[in-house]
Amino acid sequence: MAIEVNSKVSSGGSPGGRKAWVTLITNPQYIAGVLTLHRTLISVSSYPLVVMTTPSLSLESRKIIEYSGIEIIQVPHLSPSSSQHTGFDPSFSRFNDAWSKIGVFNLNQFERIILIDSDMIFLRNMDELFELELPGEDWIGASPACICNPFKLSHYPDDWIPENCQLSKQNSYTKLSEPTIPKIDSPRTSHLLNSGLVIFKPSKNLYEKLIYHLNNSPTIANSKFADQDVITEVFKGKWKVLPWWCNALKTQRSVHKNMWKDQEVRLIHYILDKPWDHRPVNLPPYKSKRMELPPTPTTPSNYSNHTNEKRNLPESLINAIKNTPKQESITNYDAVHSWWWLVYEELLDEWKAENRLGWREIDQYVKR
Repeated sequence: MAIEVNSKVSSGGSPGGRKAWVTLITNPQYIAGVLTLHRTLISVSSYPLVVMTTPSLSLESRKIIEYSGIEIIQVPHLSPSSSQHTGFDPSFSRFNDAWSKIGVFNLNQFERIILIDSDMIFLRNMDELFELELPGEDWIGASPACICNPFKLSHYPDDWIPENCQLSKQNSYTKLSEPTIPKIDSPRTSHLLNSGLVIFKPSKNLYEKLIYHLNNSPTIANSKFADQDVITEVFKGKWKVLPWWCNALKTQRSVHKNMWKDQEVRLIHYILDKPWDHRPVNLPPYKSKRMELPPTPTTPSNYSNHTNEKRNLPESLINAIKNTPKQESITNYDAVHSWWWLVYEELLDEWKAENRLGWREIDQYVKR
């Protein structure tokens, strides 16, 4: 069954003029990720975080997110149909929910959106991206995909090799204006982007193009990266290349050592295994600093005001960024996973002290 382009979403506000960071969450395992992302965002950005959800996310989970003062907008679940695309296997669930990220292009109540994944944390301000000029209203901005494939994953394309990686053209201090836009007839690998961060002006027209591609393109049957493949193909020739530090994949710390610099990272992207899947062994044992405090009654209104206040990044995170050893392993990323944990456990202390709505429900998915 083809996806209809007039699928309804909640308005989320008045038309035009608004700018926001937007992410997608479809299951409760990612709530800790979203709230940790939000905690770092309010320290470095003047723009709000908006969370898209699909109908699969429970009302309880939505209330937990809204309790932090985060706006929620429901979008339809999007996915190709095996009846439309011979060879597409809907049971291949690695990116099963990621197709729904395409729904963000239909949120035309916003003037500009920066789509980000929820397995990220901010380390520095980069609000200048909201003012970055794109060559046209039907253009996007995104960082190149790292196609080095250091783990030699068999489901990655054969041309994903270090020699073809466009990030090799960047350095630690690459400026927003420096990356060149690939020519339309450049090799395929020159046009590959990572959809962990995408800048654009949403419109019904762009959304319709993406949905048409999802419904009709013969490449969908062999798609390996869901929304990322669709966005890459639809915006070929209309993609402004961004520096690596806008969407710093953690694996680049090992694979692109000459480029990566911890203190230049604005937004780190925890691809593959997630920080909340295990607590790094290099961290000292967690001991709550606030458990001895009596529970403080809170209401959604007063807690929301608190959680959206401008706050400094945790001092422990700032110190860790300055003092984290160089990456030696290509498989163990506990050093940078610990950055996420330093933020999360400070949040957890606050939630416990304030008897925050849903903190146990959040923490049950964080593995130690």
